[in-house]
Amino acid sequence: MKITPISEGTLMVEFSAVISAETTQSIADFVTYFEQQYSVLIVEIVPSYTKVMLQYKLSQCDFNQLQHICLNWFQEYNLNRRRTPAKVHQLAIYYHPEVGPDLLSLAMSRQLSIEAVIELHSRQTYDIGAIGFAPGFAFLSSVDEAIAVPRHLTPRPCVPAGSVGIADQQTAVYPQNSPGGWHIIGNCPQSVFEATSYPQSCFTVGDKVKFNAIDRATFLALGGVICPVWPS
Repeated sequence: MKITPISEGTLMVEFSAVISAETTQSIADFVTYFEQQYSVLIVEIVPSYTKVMLQYKLSQCDFNQLQHICLNWFQEYNLNRRRTPAKVHQLAIYYHPEVGPDLLSLAMSRQLSIEAVIELHSRQTYDIGAIGFAPGFAFLSSVDEAIAVPRHLTPRPCVPAGSVGIADQQTAVYPQNSPGGWHIIGNCPQSVFEATSYPQSCFTVGDKVKFNAIDRATFLALGGVICPVWPS
């Protein structure tokens, strides 16, 4: 663990130089610990794949005190703490060109059938390594290398809520209508973000996600919507 001050009242806690499921779990447990035990000291806590940014109240503590708390947690965690099994979100996905306009082109670029792309994408259990870009947007890793593709050079002006995309070795469900440059291969009819609820997102860093392929009838029965026209 490396702890660095980045501004007055803000520090960065680095857990590892590489992304891994173990690091993701450690960060999730660290965030939970601080939220439960030291919320009075914290203004904001922002986790990512390998680091956590802590903004703290200067009236309540200083860098040295917070550094000491972090290091003590890390030592105790590694020696004694039993890790809680991660929560697994089961999400239904309709994989089809009518909701996934990049599904066919992705398959062709990788010399795969559409069925093979669906199999490769849905057989993984993904780790939530970070939440950002838009409220409730969870970055999931890691996509099978056979279907990992870079972002579009030009983002679409609007990607419908529920769209499932791939960008490099990450995948995600768009929680709301928003611009986006990921390759869209399907759609999830289940809501993953509710602006009027608390918490707004069903996802937490450290959780896992499993995608389950469904047919068109099931998609529509679950409230899925077919987008009639996709912007290029």
